[in-house]
Amino acid sequence: MKNETQEGHITAEQIAEWKKKFKTDKLHKLTVKDKDGNPIVGYLKPPGREIKATALSMYSQNKILECGEFIRDNCWLGGDERLKMSGDIADTAAIQASGIIKFLEAELGEV
Repeated sequence: MKNETQEGHITAEQIAEWKKKFKTDKLHKLTVKDKDGNPIVGYLKPPGREIKATALSMYSQNKILECGEFIRDNCWLGGDERLKMSGDIADTAAIQASGIIKFLEAELGEV
């Protein structure tokens, strides 16, 4: 990938390119610390409707880890590949990725 090092460091130029490509003001920076406290970083784009729908279906079945893995893998832009490999780092990244889906406060009532 252009402007990326093996450690997963992404340049400001690459982030700007991604924002332009995906027509968004923000991307998600996913950081997990390894056993020595060193940050492992990856970047995710905002999930589209189809990704949200599938992830929410998994979430409703209490498949939290699978939900996060689905979001992480389908929204992945770049960064340290250890965030996607098996093990504690990838599992932690998946759990954090599941938090991308946000909802506004709402009410449903009868009239």
